[in-house]
Amino acid sequence: MYIGLLNYRKELRFTHINSEIPFSPVKTEDGAYLWKWDRIFDTGVDVTVFLEKEGYVGAVNFTVSEGSLADACVLVEGKPVGRYHGAKSNGMFGGRVSIPVGVRAKSLTLRLFADFQNIAFDHIDVFGAQDDGVPTVWPTPKSVGEFRGYAGIVDVIPFGEDADEVFAAEFLRQRLTEKLGEWRSEDGVTVVVKKAPYEGERYTVINGEKTVTISASSRIALLYGADTLLSFASETGLYLADVDDMPSQKLRGFHFGLPHKDRIEFARLLFRYLLIPMRYNVVFLEFAGGMRFDRHPEISEGWLRAAENAKAGKQPFMPHSDKVSNRSLLEKDDVRRLVGYIKELGLALVPEVQSLAHVQYITYAHPEIAELDERVVDVDVRGADARPETYYAHSYCPSNPKSYEIIYDIIDEIVEVTEPDGYIHMGHDEVYQIGLCPRCREKDRSTLFADHVIAMHGYLKKKGLKMMIWSDMLHPAPVTNYKTHKEIDRLPKDIVMIDFIWYFHPARDIEDTLLSNGFKVAVGNLYSSHYPRFSSRIKKEGMVGGEVSMWLITDEEILAKNGKLWDIMYLSEMLWNAESYEESNRKTYNEILSKYVQPAARDKIRGRFRPEGYREKRLAVTGDFDGIPRELLELCPEAKRAESIEVTVGGKFDRLIFEHATLNTAQRIVWEPHFSVGEYVIEYADGTKVFAPVRYAENVMCYRSGYGIPKHQPYYRHFGYVGTWFADPVHEGKNEQGEDMTTTGYIWENPTPEKEIARITYQRNENDFCHLILVAVRGLW
Repeated sequence: MYIGLLNYRKELRFTHINSEIPFSPVKTEDGAYLWKWDRIFDTGVDVTVFLEKEGYVGAVNFTVSEGSLADACVLVEGKPVGRYHGAKSNGMFGGRVSIPVGVRAKSLTLRLFADFQNIAFDHIDVFGAQDDGVPTVWPTPKSVGEFRGYAGIVDVIPFGEDADEVFAAEFLRQRLTEKLGEWRSEDGVTVVVKKAPYEGERYTVINGEKTVTISASSRIALLYGADTLLSFASETGLYLADVDDMPSQKLRGFHFGLPHKDRIEFARLLFRYLLIPMRYNVVFLEFAGGMRFDRHPEISEGWLRAAENAKAGKQPFMPHSDKVSNRSLLEKDDVRRLVGYIKELGLALVPEVQSLAHVQYITYAHPEIAELDERVVDVDVRGADARPETYYAHSYCPSNPKSYEIIYDIIDEIVEVTEPDGYIHMGHDEVYQIGLCPRCREKDRSTLFADHVIAMHGYLKKKGLKMMIWSDMLHPAPVTNYKTHKEIDRLPKDIVMIDFIWYFHPARDIEDTLLSNGFKVAVGNLYSSHYPRFSSRIKKEGMVGGEVSMWLITDEEILAKNGKLWDIMYLSEMLWNAESYEESNRKTYNEILSKYVQPAARDKIRGRFRPEGYREKRLAVTGDFDGIPRELLELCPEAKRAESIEVTVGGKFDRLIFEHATLNTAQRIVWEPHFSVGEYVIEYADGTKVFAPVRYAENVMCYRSGYGIPKHQPYYRHFGYVGTWFADPVHEGKNEQGEDMTTTGYIWENPTPEKEIARITYQRNENDFCHLILVAVRGLW
């Protein structure tokens, strides 16, 4: 599948609005199309574009001159599919206009409206996707050669005895079996996995007469090649075409905290079936107090005691403690097992050791080193960020030798267990308390901060390790007011800066401060829903990539309902193909993710492999349609009011898919559970019942929504996506105004598929105001 700028026949057709009457423009010296106000007055012009082939149109972009254009819309087959309302009251607008579309089309019309002003615009760019016959690979390969036909796969073998070749070959054999069942053929090609002296993470898939060779210089790049070949494998056979691919960004990171012991297996599946296919290469693993420290048992005891006391209501929970081991304690063997899962895939491990700040796990056990002053409260309060929990000391004293003794011991134990071969992330973010205690209050904050960073850097250097830190403390006003940036020149230039406070300053390219001081910079907490001007900023000299952060318990349900799993998938295209990523083409990326990427990834993470696929039955639904808007009934004629439905089942199913939507929206309060709309009641033939909860922004959305469209407000920066992982788009259309309408299919996994289901009804919650609409129920087995 081709994704990007769509080709169209160069001739554009210019007509009066909604007519065949020509209305030709004047061509300006700079090549723009111009209609003077005294020709166009208060009407407009239709510009019709004929695409070279039918495709999915994600967006239409064009540039208008200042003082022209009132409004614009895009029409397909005479119906609005996207609209732009951007003109100021005086009409003095100029610049790039992007109109999201999101429909299939062979031609389209850009309708430009005037209001006694000129209309002047340059070329039209149509972004989208077209079927070029190449199987969908995500993220998109840089180069796919000419199709040579299909072939069976005789076997997958390593070229030699290299451990990476052997592992990648076995990985591919296992994945082929999961996808296809029995895949070996008596005739066809043999897949050879071979190390090659390529630079970086480049991989190739080269077709010979009887062999297909996957080549790369590292284990992880061989796995990228294996995953691409897996995408080329189907029941038809192996799609034969050469691939030459490499990433745009060196660092493509995933940040999470130590999982609870019971979630280590989920983490393994996440690494194997999401991070590798999505081409991530670095795992940041935050420790805090979640691993038992033998040199400091008092820290581990304090970590557990704090959790017990908080659960008993005696004190607040320790900040971030739920995100690291879910307030439990992992033994070192548990951590080694987790680290083994990361490293066996070739993922680079970067342990994160919170130091200087966010060190409540240390100061709770060692209050004597806390950076405190009862007389002074000097806390940076920015936007929606909260003050640190006053029950716990947020920082330790950087002038106390004991602080260094303890943090060095912690580093030693973490390094011993994880055996990193590159970097350690040493935190240093949000140092709210510094320069307060008697040892520090006469010292400059910049000196205190720089001295501590330099000490950590030197300690790691002796171990042959490099350092990363969060970079917020190094930004001057007005970006921050920490007053710790003035000695930035003293810091070693090989420290990689993880820059995360971009979301407080969307209008500023705040990374320039760090780049101009000679540092390499990665975008921290990179969420595709909110990072502005990505295409231009990521290409700057010194930018090395980005990392997506969880800041949540490592659990499928929790990560999914907060949009993290969707963001992992979406960001992969941004980081792998930064030079070609087009922000305005979001609808196209969403279409590909929702149709081709997410359903398969979800099944794999859940351990559900069905090479033969599912059989499906559409179940009979009875109910009323009174009060359902006409536009929704035009999209879904079978829609019923959910509280009136009864579904006759009479069969055994592995899963049910509820095609539904709500009439109204509910608020998304990120620190509270999703709004409960109601629940489906699934009654088995033996009289027992189970309940499938319907929660707004988790597995259902208002029908007047576009799928995968993020909440744009900075408030939602960490949780920008809603209603994705648990439900896929089923019916998508446009109303008369060209606005999106969507119903989704909520995938409910039957906990007892061996039991016959008799019927399904629906119970609406008493406080519901969303009003659920059910279109259909499908049973799969």
